Parts: sequence; structure tokens; C-alpha cells
Amino acid sequence: MKHGNPKNIEMSVELYREPGDGWDDNLLIINGGKHHHVFEKIPSDGEPHTISWTLIGNASGGEFCALDDAQNPGFVWLARQPDAKVFRQLRHQGKTLSLQNHHHDKSSEGIWHYQLFARFGDKVYGVPLTFSCGRGMEDPNPSIKNT
Repeated sequence: MKHGNPKNIEMSVELYREPGDGWDDNLLIINGGKHHHVFEKIPSDGEPHTISWTLIGNASGGEFCALDDAQNPGFVWLARQPDAKVFRQLRHQGKTLSLQNHHHDKSSEGIWHYQLFARFGDKVYGVPLTFSCGRGMEDPNPSIKNT
């Protein structure tokens, strides 16, 4: 999905399997698997894009892990971390995580992969990661791309 004008982008997060189906392992799924978002630059005086992830449906009984959880942080950047001026105000409010994307110029361009973790009682589930490479491969991991 491509986003140009500053917008509030809301993404749903659900469990792959119904809780209590006898599976110890489960996975979080963002937007039914449509978890790669592209953002175009906004004017320097414009409002930032706000990106929110909310536990819904069969995941509504859980909560995102604390942002400072050493093993399973609610939100974590993978491979490389963007400059602090690009993404700001990461917030954890109950069943919702939110982040502001200040993509105003060439210095904020790039692609950043992330992972989410949520707790359901004594179980923690995360977004599955797929490592692949080669031409024509779609980006299988959750990511934000500023163009």
C-alpha cells in the first residue's frame, strides 16, 4: 500500500490460529498478511504519518508486550534501526501500538523491517519472519518503506 498525504494508518493484528485450539505455538498476522507499507514524502511543515497496530478479533484477549521487554519487546526494528528523527513517539496503549513517521526529505528515505510481540496469558507470540532473497521476491517481512 502506498501513502502520500499524511494519514493515520491503522493495521489490524490477529492470531493465525484460534487461542486454545491445542496449539502451544501461534503467530501474529498483520493486516491479513498485507504488512508492507510504502510512504511518500510529506511537506516539511506537514503532519507526520501515524501508524497504529491494534490487536483485534481472536487476538483481542491479549496485549502487546512492554516496549522495554528484553526478550520480546512489543515493537522492535530488525537488521538496522532508523535515525531517531524519522520515527518518533513509539507508544504502547493497551491493545494498540503507535508510531509517527516523519518522512519529509531524502534523509528519511529507506526501508525498515520490524517485528511485533504480544502476550496472551503466559504465552508470547510474534510476527513470523521469512528470510529470502533474489530478484522478484516480494518483501515477506513487515516493513515500512519511505520513498
